[in-house]
Amino acid sequence: MPNRLARGVRVGNRYRLERELGPGTAGVTWEAVDERLDRPVALRIFDPSLDRKTIVQRAGIAASLTHPRVVRVFDTGEDAGRFFTVSELVSESLQTVRLPLGPDTTLQTATDIAEALHYAHERGVVHGNLNEGNILISEGGAKVGDFALSRPSEHADRDDDLRSLGALMRRVARLPDPSAPPGLDAVVEGLAGGAYATAADALRDLRALRPAPVEPRRERSRRGWLAIVVAILLGLIAYGVMQLGEQSPRQELLPGGRIEGTPLAVASADDLDPPPGDGTEGAGTVGNAIDSDASTFWSTETYSASADFNGAKEGVGLILDLGKVTEVGRARVLWVAQGCSFELRYSDSPTAPVGEWGESAAVTNSPISAPLRFEANEARYWLLWITKLTASGSGYQCRVKEAELFAPEG
Repeated sequence: MPNRLARGVRVGNRYRLERELGPGTAGVTWEAVDERLDRPVALRIFDPSLDRKTIVQRAGIAASLTHPRVVRVFDTGEDAGRFFTVSELVSESLQTVRLPLGPDTTLQTATDIAEALHYAHERGVVHGNLNEGNILISEGGAKVGDFALSRPSEHADRDDDLRSLGALMRRVARLPDPSAPPGLDAVVEGLAGGAYATAADALRDLRALRPAPVEPRRERSRRGWLAIVVAILLGLIAYGVMQLGEQSPRQELLPGGRIEGTPLAVASADDLDPPPGDGTEGAGTVGNAIDSDASTFWSTETYSASADFNGAKEGVGLILDLGKVTEVGRARVLWVAQGCSFELRYSDSPTAPVGEWGESAAVTNSPISAPLRFEANEARYWLLWITKLTASGSGYQCRVKEAELFAPEG
């Protein structure tokens, strides 16, 4: 690595520096381009005066955190004696957005940060240095960066993180505010004053402040009649569906269990367990679903009570990153056992809520091999969204041997 960092310099023989984002307590961060995957990233080059063993250990901890509210660390390395990390690039932070935050944004931001803290604390990781610079703002909400990578207080603990969250929200919001959700200022003051024992307690109270949607009476009536009509139509459709699985008009389950041609290259895979899940779903084995080895598999967690995730959530998933926007018109999912139900969805953002992903296909009670042909769509990210588990031993789970995407036919 050259002594002078500048635009165009390549780090780790893979990352091309584009512009400096600014210095931090542990080094300097640049916006860079991952030339292998052709995607923008944030590359932090650490001060060489820092203890390398400590930095490497902290980077490993940071890379192990995979919650949607935590900035992901993709890679680490060393170039000319200087250690660096590579993370997802989120261009805005609470340092760059217009302040003070509006009341609704304040509540959502505090909730997002509390989700990240709850996830990290459950795994024994303390942040220790929450500030405006490491609360990043994405289209999907706030993300917390710098877990384990900044220079936290030597004796920082979970209580410090909660107090820091309260103090942070004091600084970036206008509270008390008559237009804010009732009780928001009390929660913020409680955080700042050390009234909360755990992030889970704070998260519960913040979520309780979200206003319940109010549906007009006329709309409820209209929806009731619509539900009856839809139920009748679904009943007629279900009468003619093959037992291999229910299919939408845009898709077709192909015979033979196979698809001709070579699957598209998948750059990476990531598990998805959105709230109220704990943020991970078989995170340690996601690579098995894209390794072209049918003897290995990615597994959801085992749910003891029912095939609908013990009634606790609507689904879990596996995000496939193709590295760039790609047209997909066919797919095959190879399961360890039949009976799982799933949807195939697509999006340009891996952090978008599941409901905002487009839907290409849906299969109920899938066979072991589910080869699909559907209306082609272009996207970089594709989601295998599992909506129902199948019986497995003493509980319910789904296990994916391979998830393959293909270009359209022709």
